[in-house]
Amino acid sequence: MNLPPVLPDAPASNVVGETTSITLFTTQRWWGRAVMPALFVAARAAPGLLKAMDSLSFISFASWSLIRELPYNGPPQALHRLRHQHLFFEVHFNGSWAQYIDSSVRVLTGGMRSFWGSSVTFPGPLPAAPFQQFFSDHEVDLSHYYCAYPEATVTIVRSALELEERLDMFAHRAALLREDAFDAAWDAFIADAQRLL
Repeated sequence: MNLPPVLPDAPASNVVGETTSITLFTTQRWWGRAVMPALFVAARAAPGLLKAMDSLSFISFASWSLIRELPYNGPPQALHRLRHQHLFFEVHFNGSWAQYIDSSVRVLTGGMRSFWGSSVTFPGPLPAAPFQQFFSDHEVDLSHYYCAYPEATVTIVRSALELEERLDMFAHRAALLREDAFDAAWDAFIADAQRLL
């Protein structure tokens, strides 16, 4: 019996190099209509509330939006009003889907409860397995995903930005150095910048 050759799986449309994107669309409970806008205002007014998320150095971007209407095939600019408000979430990160969720629920337990608690069928952040299923059930397939630095992790990009800033400062200082002092200053700069290289 001749079997067709096994072809490799097509690359996922939500993975580019080192970066993965997850997009979710969840239905909100009736009280989410009041709670979620207040939560968004609080997060903007007090950025320290998101400090724990920023400490997860593998997350490059996260966004939450409330959706009440969607465009549909009709007259231009036509919108279909949804029966229930929905939460639209997008996150870009380094690593696998399961690693992202597992790390996030352990470090951001309270934040996960705050942002997802008003979503219908939210099982709570822990244990991680039901929360992973919740994400899987509400994930939206992407037709396209773009990443500016596909082979770089968030840590590499942050290090490069910090190194660029330090190098600019050194260049300004170096213009004022005597020629015989430059070698020592350069050696000190390189030693100080090692963690960024």
